[in-house]
Amino acid sequence: MRHLKTALALGSSLAALAAGQAQAQESKAAEALTITEVVVTAQKREEKLQDVPVAVSVVGEADLQRRNIGNIDQLKLVVPSFEATSFGVSVRGVGTSTFSTSIEPTVSTVLDGVVLSRPEMALGSFYDVSRVEILRGPQGMLFGKNASAGLVSITTNAPKLGRVEAIANVNLGGDGYNKSDLTANLPLGDKAALRVVGFVNKLDGVIHNPRDGRSFNGNDEWGGRAKLLWRPSDRVDVLITADYAKQDQSIAWSPYSTGLGLMSLALAACGVKASPQNTDICIDGPQYKDRENYGFSAQVDWSLPGGLTLTSITAGRRAFDFSEGDSDSLPLNILNTNISNQDLRQVSQELRLASPAGERLEYVAGLYYYRQKTDQVTDQRGTFGVTPIPIVNSTIRSLVDAESYAAFGQTSFQLTDKLSLIGGARLTHDKVSLDFNQFTRPGFIGINPTVVFDDTAKETNLSWKIGAQYQLAQRAMGYATISRGYKGPGFNQTGVSNATTKQAVGPEIPTSYEVGVKTTLLGGLAVLNLAAFSTKFEDYQAQTVDFSLTPPAFRTINAGDLKTKGFEGDLTAVLAPGLLVMASAAYIDAKYGTFAPLSCDPISTPVGCVLIAPGIYGFNASGKRLGGVSKWKTSLAAVYERPIGHGLQLNASADYGWRDAQNAAATGTAATRIRSYGVLGATLGLGAENDRWRLAVWGKNLTDKRYPSALFATPFGGLGDYSQVLTGDAFRRYGVTLNVRY
Repeated sequence: MRHLKTALALGSSLAALAAGQAQAQESKAAEALTITEVVVTAQKREEKLQDVPVAVSVVGEADLQRRNIGNIDQLKLVVPSFEATSFGVSVRGVGTSTFSTSIEPTVSTVLDGVVLSRPEMALGSFYDVSRVEILRGPQGMLFGKNASAGLVSITTNAPKLGRVEAIANVNLGGDGYNKSDLTANLPLGDKAALRVVGFVNKLDGVIHNPRDGRSFNGNDEWGGRAKLLWRPSDRVDVLITADYAKQDQSIAWSPYSTGLGLMSLALAACGVKASPQNTDICIDGPQYKDRENYGFSAQVDWSLPGGLTLTSITAGRRAFDFSEGDSDSLPLNILNTNISNQDLRQVSQELRLASPAGERLEYVAGLYYYRQKTDQVTDQRGTFGVTPIPIVNSTIRSLVDAESYAAFGQTSFQLTDKLSLIGGARLTHDKVSLDFNQFTRPGFIGINPTVVFDDTAKETNLSWKIGAQYQLAQRAMGYATISRGYKGPGFNQTGVSNATTKQAVGPEIPTSYEVGVKTTLLGGLAVLNLAAFSTKFEDYQAQTVDFSLTPPAFRTINAGDLKTKGFEGDLTAVLAPGLLVMASAAYIDAKYGTFAPLSCDPISTPVGCVLIAPGIYGFNASGKRLGGVSKWKTSLAAVYERPIGHGLQLNASADYGWRDAQNAAATGTAATRIRSYGVLGATLGLGAENDRWRLAVWGKNLTDKRYPSALFATPFGGLGDYSQVLTGDAFRRYGVTLNVRY
């Protein structure tokens, strides 16, 4: 809390200083920076943010560039209700982290109207992005597949008719940082335009292995996107998009603390000392992750008589994920080989009809089809420390075929000049099939039983939303909604200890209550939005660990219910001529309800572990706080722009993201407690008033605050052995940016 008070005091001081400077500025400077109306598509039509009865945060193109936000993970320092770790994303404290490809994400990601079926598809770089919208709460009424906790909608820039445009954004910084992109917009006659973008995103590894000189947790990514817009008539728009990305990455965890066992001795022999500041590891096996994904979509928007708009989105995507890791965390070949090869294909078709805006009755209705096929092979091999060559093995091949049909709709009816009623529903039918084969390769000793089966899960669900919207004043709107969400069935497919154990995972059902107020104050100089929520998730799909397997394997189960409640606030204000300040805060109280025992390693975390089945230990999390959730999170930013003559403009910005202390594990052990921390960034630039060019210097994580993206008991470790994942954002970095626009 001390850090929060410091941040608020800093923001107040900046505001006071700017106000004093404003008295000496000319009146023309007041035009330098103002609040513009933000347009969102949270309800599948373009609307002003202040008119939408949904809790949504918007990060626009200018803010993405100003804060050097390069991917979805970095949004957690901008949007307090959003969280991202090395194992998944969450909204309002809730998200599913699972290695089972048949399990839908709790927080869905949509790219230009196309649902990305797996979370790893959304981990690539942002480039030529118009805006990112983060919608909180169940969002299944309008957005393709169901999103039970929230949704991230990424919208990239569309081609511009009749306009030649070339844009270069070059970002260079320490540790080999290079995030740059080049865009060309080319008219093809009067009725068509092509927009082509290429990008690179590189960073040297920040985790080092003194044993052989390798570095990890860096990034080497490149790719591009092409968009073709064709307008054959005033009533029809055809937008065709193709994209490709290749990412080479290696994610390793570094020792956070050690006990008195083998781990401590092995690290000491390598000269590695475990600590929260430690950036060294000591392993002898491979460690890498390569991703390749590409996609195609065709969107047709057709203006029909009566102001109706018919939209069709046809899309297909394919993703390859190849990884290998030294899963024993030691410079010994206990289990050096942990290979995972995944080939994912998806197709989708959406038809949507939208009524004209501004009518007493507004509606959006549509049909949706989706199919995903995944072929995944995992292969574990090692010596278990007893032979010079690998002798033990466990291999799993799983084939997933998931198919979904849905009919959806949402309507708003203006009952009076001030009161509107909201209603929506979605009928979904899901079918998920799994062909599973767990076996031992010839010439090896099996470490797990041979299990072969195929199974199918089917589910039909009706989810819904009701609510009301009331115009409290000319520039103030209030709303209240109740949403019943849905997340489809799937299977555990990461390891089976017993052929008779049920592997199906049932649907997850959230019910969310939300009230909110959106206001515009001080004659348009300030915007304040507030929301309060309470959500209960029934049959929550959680990932646990089965310690009866060797090595222990992750399992996805319906673990029970959990509850999250709290409130959020977003403020944007012009405090002085040319000075714009943005502040956001979220309070999240997330707890397990009646919950199945969570995974609990009796060796690493003996406190609270109880035997719940032969060889399986668990921790009763009922009534405990969710692991990895901070109660308080805030984000502060200030942007200052001022013309200085000769066609030049000075611009400066500062941003600070802060979060309260949290415990990475529901067990609440002191070893997994992460203290509160804040991350400070700043930019100082000079450019042309007409935005043709801009040169800036920047700094990220200026206080060099080391914070883990994940913290957990070390695999194959003993009592007191814990590891953390440190990403490049946990290190101070300086750089320079050049933006050129023609």
